Amino acid sequence: MQLNNNLNEFKVSVVLPSYNERDSIVEAINRINNAVGEQLLEIIIVDDNSPDLTWKLLEELNHPKVKLIRRINEKGLASSLDDGIRAAQGDVIVWLDADLGLSPEEIPGLVSQLNKYDVAIGSRYVKGGKDPRPAFRVFVSILINLYAMTFLGFGVRDYTSGFAAVRKEVFDKVHFSRKGFGEYFIDFAYKSKKAGYKIIEMPCVYQVRSGGVSKSDGDLGTLFSLGKDYGLRVLKLRFGKD
Repeated sequence: MQLNNNLNEFKVSVVLPSYNERDSIVEAINRINNAVGEQLLEIIIVDDNSPDLTWKLLEELNHPKVKLIRRINEKGLASSLDDGIRAAQGDVIVWLDADLGLSPEEIPGLVSQLNKYDVAIGSRYVKGGKDPRPAFRVFVSILINLYAMTFLGFGVRDYTSGFAAVRKEVFDKVHFSRKGFGEYFIDFAYKSKKAGYKIIEMPCVYQVRSGGVSKSDGDLGTLFSLGKDYGLRVLKLRFGKD
């Protein structure tokens, strides 16, 4: 694949899935705008009709770079990201959490890799990456990723990252399931690698959440349920028709 060698010509679309993010969404918008600068084409916020009226705050904000997709009849992280990606007009699509668990200031570092690579993943598990959450939560995440690497290959170390910058044309060939929660990223990383796209992982630091609702940071029952879902998705990818 012939890559565009002029980084300054990239126009960036940032996709933020949103559910009850009223306390952090304006800060997220401002930090993304400041970090990406003139290359920022749009911030697409896909809000699942948040009960805390995040969507109403965004309507009142009326930011020139923000495009709001308010979903009434569908909910879920994977499907909201898919809708945002489909709506994106940029040469590069970036996504991360709206709660600032991942730092918008790391976006330019990911985008800068797309002169040579097709996909840049923000990774907690390469040198320089960190995950300062509680020890048991980190242990579960590491265990899931080791499991994924064992069955899907060691070309990716953070199969559950949730933070990436991607050349738009990758999505001509790579499509992830709209069902489930964080399993979508396992789909995306594996299918991108399988399709022959060049992937690099850049170190990122996961932050303690500033607010909002995170299904992945729930109680032990939630973690067990997610771990089971992730494990089944790995097996389906490895041994199924996907």
